[in-house]
Amino acid sequence: MKSPRKRIKVRIGKMTYSLSADDDVEQMRDIAATADAMIEQVSKQSPGLNETSASVLALVNAVSMMQDAYEKTRIAYLNRDEALDAKEEVKAELSRLREQFWSMKKDLLYYRNLCDVYESKIAEMATSLDNEFAQDGKSSKSRDRKKRVKPLEERQIIINGVSDNREEPADADTGEIKSSDSASLSEGK
Repeated sequence: MKSPRKRIKVRIGKMTYSLSADDDVEQMRDIAATADAMIEQVSKQSPGLNETSASVLALVNAVSMMQDAYEKTRIAYLNRDEALDAKEEVKAELSRLREQFWSMKKDLLYYRNLCDVYESKIAEMATSLDNEFAQDGKSSKSRDRKKRVKPLEERQIIINGVSDNREEPADADTGEIKSSDSASLSEGK
């Protein structure tokens, strides 16, 4: 049910007016006080104006202030809409970066596990080589019968395409080592 309209008396300028308010009487009193202050301000700035002219100028000032407030509100809504669009773009970028981060983390864990596997295989190979050398040292008979297994650094002389300061690069087609020392060449074959 609609509440009854309340009647209030307010003074604006030099006149007393009877106004009606739906709900908030205090709000209506504040609006009337603001209108009275605006008319008083115009009257002080232009003392020769009559009451009607001062009221019209105060009304023009109020409409100007209302338009300024409307324009500021419109700009604020536009800025809010732009900020919401930017927020959505940032959220999308954040989501993309999170996916990239998790993908990189999975790759990192994969390669870390792969390194662990290869390290354990290398350790096993080193242990087996050490055991073979230890057994070779214990029995001289088995050394004569068995072919001696060379340590890892003696097994690989050079990698094709890679050279060090002592030797010339290997010929990529034949796999032969080019060297200025013919004695070392004959030993390598």
